[in-house]
Amino acid sequence: MWLEVVVRHIAVIDPGTRVPELDCFNRLARACSLPLTYHLPALCGVDSLVRSSDELAGVVILGSGASVHDGEPWQEALDAWLLPRVEAAVPVLGLCYGHQHLADRLGGEVDWLFEDRHKLKGLRTVSLDPDPLWGGSCSGPLVVSHSQVVTRLPEGFVVRGRTPGVGIEAFSHPSRPIWGFQAHPEATVAFTRNNDVPFEEDPSLLEFGHGLVDAFLARASR
Repeated sequence: MWLEVVVRHIAVIDPGTRVPELDCFNRLARACSLPLTYHLPALCGVDSLVRSSDELAGVVILGSGASVHDGEPWQEALDAWLLPRVEAAVPVLGLCYGHQHLADRLGGEVDWLFEDRHKLKGLRTVSLDPDPLWGGSCSGPLVVSHSQVVTRLPEGFVVRGRTPGVGIEAFSHPSRPIWGFQAHPEATVAFTRNNDVPFEEDPSLLEFGHGLVDAFLARASR
């Protein structure tokens, strides 16, 4: 028998198909004033999401080795839960796969970054345009690990960041609480180890990204 406790919270969705990114979740939990719930749709299904739908203050969708084009049953089940919350204006932040998933499901397009479909890994400097979530123009290093990118945004969405190799590094909507980052601003040192990302293991290089994610957590917690 499940004991259900209804409390205002932010749902963190980890769609990873290999191992849970618990270190990233733990850092988010420490940074947030609201409780976070943790969900693994690819590994464990969406039942935990369905049971924790009440008092939902926000949603964070993390990265995954999956493609938005896979058509897996867990992706269809996730869409059935997620899209009504997006339409209900629940604040949503998509990171890497989550960024691509939101763009694709809301009417945009996602494609391979390289013809041979290899994965781009490392650290790159991303410049961001002003946005109410983070304020004025800014730039900083972000961890990256991806083989696909958003190539066209859904109608009404705005590009908020770009680099020479990736035309849509970040997006948001002028009137809907939806944001996406192609990079992994949530990344921790443990994340870079788990995913074989070349990294100097200097925690100060992660501060810019953490500030972006923490701004969303603060926004959703209001």
